[in-house]
Amino acid sequence: MKVLFLGVGEACDSRHGNCSILVNGNGSTILLDCGFSVPHRFFHYCDDPDWLDTVWISHFHGDHFLGLPLLLLRFREMKRTRPLQFIGQQQLQEKTLAALELAYPGFTEKLNFPLLFQTITPGLPLKVNGLQLQAARSIHSQCNYGLLIDDGCHRLYYSGDGRPTADNRNLMHGCDLALHEAFTLRDSVAGHGSVEGCRQLMVEEKISRLALLHLERKTRWHKHDALKSIVGGHAGLLLPEEDDVLKLK
Repeated sequence: MKVLFLGVGEACDSRHGNCSILVNGNGSTILLDCGFSVPHRFFHYCDDPDWLDTVWISHFHGDHFLGLPLLLLRFREMKRTRPLQFIGQQQLQEKTLAALELAYPGFTEKLNFPLLFQTITPGLPLKVNGLQLQAARSIHSQCNYGLLIDDGCHRLYYSGDGRPTADNRNLMHGCDLALHEAFTLRDSVAGHGSVEGCRQLMVEEKISRLALLHLERKTRWHKHDALKSIVGGHAGLLLPEEDDVLKLK
C-alpha cells in the first residue's frame, strides 16, 4: 500500500493545502477527501484521466468536499471515460450534484463519464475494487466518518476530522498507519483532535505509525518547538508535508 500526501493543512492554512491523501493498494487508487485546493495538487501528479478509481468523502465541510466540481470539470476536459466511484455517508450524491450545479450550472448533463455513488454504513464492511472499507462516526461539529482501508496485507485508518469514539478506536486498533486530525497541541477545541491526544491514541491502540494532519495554522507556525518536541520524542509519530510518500510493506 502506498500513501501520497496531497495536502496536510486545515481550511484556512495559506502555507499548506487542504488535507487530502492518495492511497494505492491492490492496484486500486482512492482519493481521501477533496477540498478547495486538492484538484490542483492531484493533477500535478496525474495526467491519466482514468487512473483514479474512487473518491472518499469523510464529511461535507468545504475543505474536505468542495474541490469536487473542479475535479470533475478537469476529468471531462481530459476526456475521462471510466465511471468514477464516490463513497461516503447519506446525501453524498445529492450534495455532490448540488455543488457541481452551483459551481458550473448545467454541467452535470455534459459529463462524458458516469458518476457512481455508494453509501457506507458504520459497522458494515464494504468491498470496493479489492479493498475492504469500514467506517465509524467521530465526534465533530458535522457528521464525519473515519475510514479503515484493508488491502489484505495492511490496514490504514483515515480520520477525516474529529475526536475518536470507541468505534473509531476499534477500527484503528493495531493498524499499520493512522492518518489523524490533530488541530491543536492539546485537547482544547471541541470536536477536534490534538497532537497529544493522537500520541496517546497511538500508544493505547498499538498503532505502528500515526501521521498528524490538519493542524491549526497558528499552532503549526508559532508552536513549532513544542510540536517538534512531542513528535521527535515518540517513534512512529509523524508530521508529514505535502508530497511526502509512505509505503506499507
